Amino acid sequence: MHIVVFGGGMQGCVIARNLKNREEKPRITVVDIRRPTELPEGVDFVEADVLDEKQVKKILENVDTAVLAVPSQIARAALQNLLITGVAIVDVCFTPEPPLDLDKLARDNGTCCVIDCGIAPGVSHILAGQAYSEFGDLDDIKIYVGGMPQSPPAVFHHAVYFNPSDLVSEYIRPARARENGVDIAPDPLEAEVHSFKDEELGVLDAFLSDGLRTLLTSFPKVSSMSERTLRHAGHLKTMADLKELGLFEESTIEHTAKALGNRYPADAYPDYLLMQVEAYSGSKSKSWRLLDRARDGESAMSRTTGYTTAAVAMVLARKQFTEPGVHAPERLGAEKGLTEIILQDLAKRNIEVKEVIYKV
Repeated sequence: MHIVVFGGGMQGCVIARNLKNREEKPRITVVDIRRPTELPEGVDFVEADVLDEKQVKKILENVDTAVLAVPSQIARAALQNLLITGVAIVDVCFTPEPPLDLDKLARDNGTCCVIDCGIAPGVSHILAGQAYSEFGDLDDIKIYVGGMPQSPPAVFHHAVYFNPSDLVSEYIRPARARENGVDIAPDPLEAEVHSFKDEELGVLDAFLSDGLRTLLTSFPKVSSMSERTLRHAGHLKTMADLKELGLFEESTIEHTAKALGNRYPADAYPDYLLMQVEAYSGSKSKSWRLLDRARDGESAMSRTTGYTTAAVAMVLARKQFTEPGVHAPERLGAEKGLTEIILQDLAKRNIEVKEVIYKV
């Protein structure tokens, strides 16, 4: 079994390390334009450009699965190069718009591709897909998720656990959601902030964010759905102040994002990640909760995102899901047994999703 990871950044290396340490003993190769400084032991490296179609085709000869973990700015072009090879693909790049329009390209080349394979979107959507399949329909989907510092710094009350530009975009990109059958897209910093009370972490702020993505089109008949990002109290005011000062405008946003990343790096503020997913159908409902903490030099954000990507990569490598096309993660939730396979995979690595079933 041979799996190739395109992207030698922190997330790509977390995925490669996870895959390398599996009982199936797959061969793992990381591909990037330069050698990663923290390439996991026992992982091969190939210097190449994922935007070079010829190089990609050669690298993927006799490969079982490809993982795409490159910056979102180049992800779409990179994905197109991978789709024409016929090799199964797991994509964790989170482009501004989900690349579902590339479905025909994938099907024409017999390529099975699953996109948005992180924690949320990712596991959140798989769970929603399972609930929809089980209940036959849903009235409401609520997702709450956030990676936050265990000891938040003053003023910012947060830290940067992934690409800083992508972090800032969470506060300025319209937050697409649905309320009582009507699609909405408010400014995240102007929409109503809810309080979210967790049994362990206490009261957190929950603001509307743009994480539903494919769920809005996969389940058009679900009358209400929302994804809210969780943050420590005080953080949203800081972000609103930065926006008011003009630091999120086109001419300044990259500098702002870089400055935040340098001042509040992930390794200086160990995190925890909390996710809760709720699905409602008439008098029936399901909910799931996950709480993970940084450990072994990996942030909770990297662990939950990267380990999910690796779990889905193994599903594809074992040919447990082979349908050609570009698939949203909720498609896996609709497949009998796949949700349990993925959740068990995470549980083996101390990432536990706890399910509660109750009636309302």
